[in-house]
Amino acid sequence: MKLSQIALAVASLSVVPAFAATGSLQTLYGVTPANTVYVSGASALSGSFANVVGANCTDGSTNVKSLTINGSTSDGRVTVCTTSSTDGQFAGPFAVVKRDTNGSFDGVGPVIDQAGLIKWADVANCDSTTLQCGLDSTTAIVPHAGLTDVDTNVWVGMANTGALSIPVTDPATTGTVLNGGFAGQGFGVMVSESLYNAMMAKQVAEGRLPVSAGTASCVAGNFTPGACQPSISKEEYAAIVDGNNFNYVANGALTGDAGVINLCRRVETSGTQASSNVYFLNNSCGNASPTFGFKPPKTVDLVNSPTAVAFNSTVDAVTGNYDDFGGAFGLFEGSGTGDARNCVIRRNGGKNPNNVADALGTYAAGWISLENAPAAGWKLVKLDGVSPNAVQVKATAATDTDLNVDGWMADTNQRTNVVKGYYDAAPELEMLWPSTTPYATFLTSLKNTFANPALVSLRGVFQANGVFTHAGNETKVHKGTRNGNFCAPQALAE
Repeated sequence: MKLSQIALAVASLSVVPAFAATGSLQTLYGVTPANTVYVSGASALSGSFANVVGANCTDGSTNVKSLTINGSTSDGRVTVCTTSSTDGQFAGPFAVVKRDTNGSFDGVGPVIDQAGLIKWADVANCDSTTLQCGLDSTTAIVPHAGLTDVDTNVWVGMANTGALSIPVTDPATTGTVLNGGFAGQGFGVMVSESLYNAMMAKQVAEGRLPVSAGTASCVAGNFTPGACQPSISKEEYAAIVDGNNFNYVANGALTGDAGVINLCRRVETSGTQASSNVYFLNNSCGNASPTFGFKPPKTVDLVNSPTAVAFNSTVDAVTGNYDDFGGAFGLFEGSGTGDARNCVIRRNGGKNPNNVADALGTYAAGWISLENAPAAGWKLVKLDGVSPNAVQVKATAATDTDLNVDGWMADTNQRTNVVKGYYDAAPELEMLWPSTTPYATFLTSLKNTFANPALVSLRGVFQANGVFTHAGNETKVHKGTRNGNFCAPQALAE
């Protein structure tokens, strides 16, 4: 055999066959087990995290493959780089397997304890044509790193207040590396379109919203964020989620009628839910003697409530826990962001989260990360008069004949009012990993990428004021910081 033929034969052994459509990540993309990183936690950041991983792929996005789990991102996703990592950690193809099940807490407790988790993408069973992997519900895998919407101290505190039923090990005793305060994301109140319309009509009648904005009327079906967008106060939403308050949900304060405001929240292990507990109920930040200035969130009690049920997506339309309290009020705890979102959407048709008609009306509200763009069936509302997805601008002759009236402009990045310091429902995220990890270089790179406005521009996600300041990065970097502590007030730094 000629030398050139030998060289070609050897080379062919290291190249992924062009015809391979199904198999392991190693068969399809050349990703070895040693180059596979498992990260658990924060479903609200899953899409953003995939982009951050892709930004660390040599030669860019054309070499990045994003795979779902059985066609859905409810349990997570897989991001594959077919070249190498830009930081030198991986000299060849690598993959990051992101697990979303149970949300942020599974990026904290199991990482600190180095405990195995099930329900990961099955990296031995993937398809390069449909870009999906199966779900492995039996193999316990210890996460290499975790991602959480709120800092570890909040999780420790929630366990102390009972808002979290799972104990949290002190990370200081385990050698866990904690990285917080480098980036974050905003959250907002989502409502069913039916509730949006009712709130808008009531607020127009009260003079709190204009009858019209430019050439558009503030009437049902006008979902343009800005002038006609209704507002909910922090106190009003706190009354909906307060575990000690069940009268507020049907007293007409938001709508002017007796329609029930059903609640579509996340499970207790979700960072989305944890951020809601902190922001609206001071739980667990107010757990200090003698004040104890916190409230418990509304929860579904599967053990003691005769009307509580558990939905499972293998046979039901959603995954999560639900209770209608005998037909009085619908409370849903969705396993994933999509579950909570679907709960709100289905309520427009007078249906419960499992898509079954009931008598609890068409109103629903919930809390969602601003990574999510409003879509059919659900919309974001203002919080204390400040919009999460529109900004006020000076009107021009082209948009308004009265130039003394401010106009509005949609903010598709859903972070402008956050970084300007006008909208403070925005916790700073945290990444954590064991100090003994062999992937420290790569994980540090991911953290630094999140923090770098020149590398990523992600909807809802901002960089915290630190190495990169707001000045010169006015659309991405926050004017202030909480220094990674969501219990601390947002203080402007420049």
